Amino acid sequence: MDQRTLDSWGAREKPAVMRVSEVTAVITSLLDTPALTNIRVTGEITNFKKHGSGHLYFSLSERQGEKEFVIRCTIWKTAARYLPWTPDDGMIVEAFGTINHYERSGQYNLIITQMWQSGAGEKALLIERWKKELGLKGFFSPERKRTLPEYPTRIGVVTSETGAVIHDIKNVLSCRFPVELILSPTAVQGPTAHDEIAVAIRRVAPMVDLVIVGRGGGSYEDLFAFNNPAVVEAIATCPVPVIAAIGHEVDVTLADLAADQRASTPSHAAELAVKDRKAELEVISQIRSRIFRRLLTRIEQADEELNDLRDRLSPVRMNRTLTERRQYLVDITDRMSNLSDLSLGRFRITVRELNARLEAKNPAGILMREIPERRVRIADLDEQLHRGAGTFLARYLAELKSLSKILEARSPYATARDGYCIVFRDGRTVPSVGVLSEGERVKLRFRDGSATAVIDQVKPHEKV
Repeated sequence: MDQRTLDSWGAREKPAVMRVSEVTAVITSLLDTPALTNIRVTGEITNFKKHGSGHLYFSLSERQGEKEFVIRCTIWKTAARYLPWTPDDGMIVEAFGTINHYERSGQYNLIITQMWQSGAGEKALLIERWKKELGLKGFFSPERKRTLPEYPTRIGVVTSETGAVIHDIKNVLSCRFPVELILSPTAVQGPTAHDEIAVAIRRVAPMVDLVIVGRGGGSYEDLFAFNNPAVVEAIATCPVPVIAAIGHEVDVTLADLAADQRASTPSHAAELAVKDRKAELEVISQIRSRIFRRLLTRIEQADEELNDLRDRLSPVRMNRTLTERRQYLVDITDRMSNLSDLSLGRFRITVRELNARLEAKNPAGILMREIPERRVRIADLDEQLHRGAGTFLARYLAELKSLSKILEARSPYATARDGYCIVFRDGRTVPSVGVLSEGERVKLRFRDGSATAVIDQVKPHEKV
C-alpha cells in the first residue's frame, strides 16, 4: 500500500474534531429526555454532607454482586427545609427528581425535590451486625487496649504504597523522631481489599514494635473495607499495639474501634507513634542541668566537710579537744561521786523509814500487843455467855413445864383416868357410831393400855 492510499484511507476514517462545549451540549441533550425527568430512584445514602449554605449533597448507591453503582444527588436548601427527617449514611430512601448535567464539571446529578425514608441500608445493617458479633468477642473492649511503646525502634505501616499516607507519615517521623519504617503494601479499597489489609497486618506485625493502619479520606464506599471482620480481627489479635488512621476525624470504622489508639489523620498517627525529638532533647538538657547543679552542690558540700575534717584533725585542735574531754571526764566523775553519796544517804533514810513502817505492820508484834487484851475480852465474853445461858435455860424449862401441864390437861387420854376409852378403827378415831358395822374389829385405848373388841350390835341415836 503506497503513501497516497494510506492518506486517502486516513482521510476517510478520521472523525470530525469537536470542541468540549459541543461534546457537553450533546451529553446534555441526551440526558434531557422524559425518561430521566421526574423519576423515582431508590438506593442507599452514602457520603452524606450538609453544606453550610443548607444544600444537601450525597450519593445513592446499589451493589449487585461485585459491582457497585453510584449516582450523585443534590437537594437544594429550598427543598431540604421541607424534609421532616435528617438524612444520614446507610439509609434506604426513595427519591423523586430529575437528572441534570452540570456542564462546567462534566458531571451529572440527580436533583431531588422530594425524598422518603424506606429503612436502613444493606451496608449499614451489615456493619451493625458485624459490630454486635465482634463486640461479643471482646474486640472493642476498653480493657483490651494496650499502651503504645514509649520509644519504638521499628514501625510498620499498612497502607497503599502509591498513596499519600506513607509520605505524610515519613515526613512527620523525620521531623519528630526518625525510626526505621517498614511498609506493608496493600489495597485500601475494592472488593478484596479487606483480605489484603488483614494479610498485610499479619505480615508486618512480627517485625515491628508498632503498627499504623492508615488510609486517606474517602467516601463511605471507599472506607467500607475497614469495617470487615477480617480487618477487625487482624487488628485485635495483632501481637503489637495498633494505631488506626482511617479517613478523616468524622469517619469512624470498626477498625478504629478495635485499634489500641485512633488517630484523626495519618500525620496524627505518626505524632502519636513517636515523641518529639526536640522536646525530648529539651527534657534531657533540663535533666542534665539539674544533675550538674546537684553535682556542683554536692562537691561544694564535700569540700566543706573535708576542710572541716582537716581542721578537726590538726595537732593543735586535737590537743585542745583532748584537754577539753579530760576536763569533762573529771567533772563528770566528781558529779557522779557526789551524786552517789547523796543518793546513798537518801537510800539509807528511806530504808529506815520502810523498816519502821514494816515493824508497825508486823503481824507478830501486833499479836504480842493484842493477845493479853483479847484474852481478857474472851474471859468476859465466856462469863457473860454462861450467865446468859443459865438464865435462858431456867426460863425455857419453866415455860416447858407450863406447856406440858396444859398439853396433858387437854390430851384426849386424860379422860381415860375417869373410866373412859378411845375407839380406833384402822388407826383412826371413831367420831360416830354411824361409821361402825356389826362384826367389825376395833381397838380400845385406855389410860394404862389398849384392848381389841368386836362390834356385836350398833344402835345409833340412843342415849346411853
